[in-house]
Amino acid sequence: MNTVLYVVGTLLIAGPASAREEGANASSLGVADAVRSSAVGTTALYFNPAAMSQFMQYAVETGYQFVSPLDGHVFTASVVDSATNQGLAAGFSYSYITGHEFDTDLDRTGHMVRGGLATGWRGRNIALHAGIGLRYLDLSIGEDTTASGLTLDAGALMVLGDMFRVGVVGHNLIDADLTETPRRLGIGTSLLYHSLLVSFDAVLDFETLTDEAGDAVTEAQYNTGLEFAVGGQVPLRVGYQYDKIVERQSITGGIGYVSRVVAVDFGFSQNLDNKDDNIFSLNVRVFVP
Repeated sequence: MNTVLYVVGTLLIAGPASAREEGANASSLGVADAVRSSAVGTTALYFNPAAMSQFMQYAVETGYQFVSPLDGHVFTASVVDSATNQGLAAGFSYSYITGHEFDTDLDRTGHMVRGGLATGWRGRNIALHAGIGLRYLDLSIGEDTTASGLTLDAGALMVLGDMFRVGVVGHNLIDADLTETPRRLGIGTSLLYHSLLVSFDAVLDFETLTDEAGDAVTEAQYNTGLEFAVGGQVPLRVGYQYDKIVERQSITGGIGYVSRVVAVDFGFSQNLDNKDDNIFSLNVRVFVP
């Protein structure tokens, strides 16, 4: 890594925390965000819009996330509806971001809006889904710097026998000229067996790092997660992330409760090399009949 330099700009999203999408919910955090093939509802808005059409639900969600390296707070409200029109799922989320730039005293505040559409086809033993998502980010850094940008995600998902899933998603396909939105390719697989879900994601980043000549260097992030639903209502989650983009290893965990009406999720991530680098997230989701 001595020949690899981090891209440093006025909109750097803070070394240790850069690997995670701000506003992404607690259920995905608990399994190290290894959800590009297994995402459901509002989680799909962040990781693979195609997955919004996996299951029929109309869910409204609120969330809070704390990111310790940034003294950062993210407040989010989301809605995903795949039940009203079974041929077309739609989702929307809004996040308010506050904190400071990594390793500086500059205030960092802003707004992020996401929207997505997905559709799918289901056969006897196979299902195919596709979706797109738009993301608009508007940030203020300190007193003098402001920036905004619009970008797009596009994803696909294949489900075999309702057990094995493969997802592919291109992140930030429109150049928004922000270091928060590097072009990435995510590939995920998962296996669901009764109440046990095992998942793995690999994410290739094409823009965050450069070499000494200024050329982009492709690096990867690896995520793996395990979820077991006790009694079908209490999901227990654990995960591990190895992020070569920022040279960070983390363990994650979480717990939740799901009923026909409401779901509550808590998740955390802890850097194995830095006890002060952690993330906590809490979400409450209501299912509309």
